[in-house]
Amino acid sequence: MSSIRFIHTLVLLAAFFSAFSLSVHAAWYQASASSKVINGQIDAARQNAIEEAVKQALLFSGASITSSQQVTNGLLTQDLFMVRASGVVNEIELVEEKIHRGQLSVTIRADIFADNRQCFTADYKKSAILLPLQIRNQNQAQIGGLYELGLTLGERIYKTMSQTATHLNLRDYYTNSILYASRGDKNQKSQIADANILSILAEKSDVQLIITGEITDLSMGQPNNKVAQWFTGEHAERYFEMQISIFDAFSGEKIRTFEYQSEAMWEFDVRRPVDIRSRKFWQSAYGSTITQNIAKATNEIDNALACTSAQGRIVDTKDLQLRFNLGRANNVHVGDRFKILHKASFTDKAGHSRPHFIVSRHEVEVTQVYGSSSVARSVNNQLLGNIQPGDIVRPSGNFDLNGKPY
Repeated sequence: MSSIRFIHTLVLLAAFFSAFSLSVHAAWYQASASSKVINGQIDAARQNAIEEAVKQALLFSGASITSSQQVTNGLLTQDLFMVRASGVVNEIELVEEKIHRGQLSVTIRADIFADNRQCFTADYKKSAILLPLQIRNQNQAQIGGLYELGLTLGERIYKTMSQTATHLNLRDYYTNSILYASRGDKNQKSQIADANILSILAEKSDVQLIITGEITDLSMGQPNNKVAQWFTGEHAERYFEMQISIFDAFSGEKIRTFEYQSEAMWEFDVRRPVDIRSRKFWQSAYGSTITQNIAKATNEIDNALACTSAQGRIVDTKDLQLRFNLGRANNVHVGDRFKILHKASFTDKAGHSRPHFIVSRHEVEVTQVYGSSSVARSVNNQLLGNIQPGDIVRPSGNFDLNGKPY
């Protein structure tokens, strides 16, 4: 085994960061490949093997490539592999290299940002659950008695998203929120605790994504006469701000946070509670503003997840066959092919534990499809002996040199 060498990207196009309004989601992927050593040319074999391993890692990450040359487009010396990337590969680590019977094999680990400029994964719906929104400052909910607004708001988001989302399979609405409200920057310990909670939720709910949020501002504006407002119930402007976050249920990482800010007249008596489930509330100026924010959030979240690669969890395996938790509701069909990934972790240079995925050599083809699950069989009739429940499946990526699926 060679010593571990860290290989950094030399060029990341600045346009990659300015061309997209959507934030990107990075993850570590591990892949292996080999190449035959011809006429003793070890360097050439090493370059071919590394290029193929990087290509595999990119495909399984959901990124799109036109050819391995575009991905690497670099040159290989004895100890340094120089990588040029189109804003996709951030860092590569050569984990292992060995030569056996004329075959040079490498194992690489790559930090990949999915390139959203092209999307070949939109056909499959991503499974998700929604948690109620929390109110950051409960004191602000006192006027009107809006203490249950987070629960009601979550119900409305769930209903709207279930009816209109084209890239999401929203499976459930969990009425008991588990994640704590934001308290600014969290330390690593609390992040790990949240990741563990997310993992438990993912297993119980059979989903890939967890959506939750927070109402960050319910405060009243400043009327001309505060005393008169309290005694007369004078109308005043009221703010509404919320954040909605999407978490990767497998890694516990936050993919993206959406923020919404608005205000409207509070048409109700500030001294009396309001029925937040009533038509009167939702037809008021303030309720209508919230409804507009719900529609905007639903649309933006659905669009943001269009190019996120669908992934499912293996729930059972035996000999040549396995079952995973994506089905008809996710647009899975008989004949679709999936690759298998093992979930793992490693410690980075800063000493932090990072989740990553190890690409398996196995590929399976779907033979039976149910509502929320599918049965698949090994393509090459290879025993799935090292595959176990909890491993992950992703749609196989088949692309020609022009980046087109075939």
